[in-house]
Amino acid sequence: MKKLKNRLLNLAIGELAAVIVFIYVYQLFDLGKASLLAFTYLIFILLQGSMYWMYRYILLIKQQQVHFKMVQFLKFFRILNLILLIIIAGSMPFIKNDTKDILAAMGIFLFGFIEYINYYWYRLSYGTSGFNLKTLLNTSLKKSSINKLITKYTK
Repeated sequence: MKKLKNRLLNLAIGELAAVIVFIYVYQLFDLGKASLLAFTYLIFILLQGSMYWMYRYILLIKQQQVHFKMVQFLKFFRILNLILLIIIAGSMPFIKNDTKDILAAMGIFLFGFIEYINYYWYRLSYGTSGFNLKTLLNTSLKKSSINKLITKYTK
C-alpha cells in the first residue's frame, strides 16, 4: 500500500514538475505563437494528469472510492481535449511565426497528443522506464487508468 501511495504521489508531483519545466523551456527558447499554443495544450494535459494522480492518492489515503462526479469531469475533459486537439492542429500553420516555430510546435503538439492518448485512452508507458517504443510494440495496448474508470462508470 505504501508503495502505491508513493507511486501516485510521485506521478502527481512529476507531472506538475514537467509543467514548470515546459513553461521555463518556452521562455528560454523564445518561440512563436504556434509553439505557445502547442505548449499550452501540453501543459493543460499535464495539469489534468497531475490532478488525476493527486486525486487517486487522496482517495487511497482516505480509503474512499472514486466519486461519480469525478468520472463525469474526466469524460468532459476527454472530449474537450479532443476538440482542442483538432482546433490547435488546424490553427498552428496559420499563426506560425517562422519555420522554427512551426517545427517546434509540431514536436510539442505530438508530445501533447501522445500524453492525451496515454491519459485518456491507452497506457503508453510500461515498467520503470516509462515510454519505451520497443516494449510498446511488443505489448498489446491496455486501457489507461482514466479510460478504465470512464468505462466502469458508464455501463
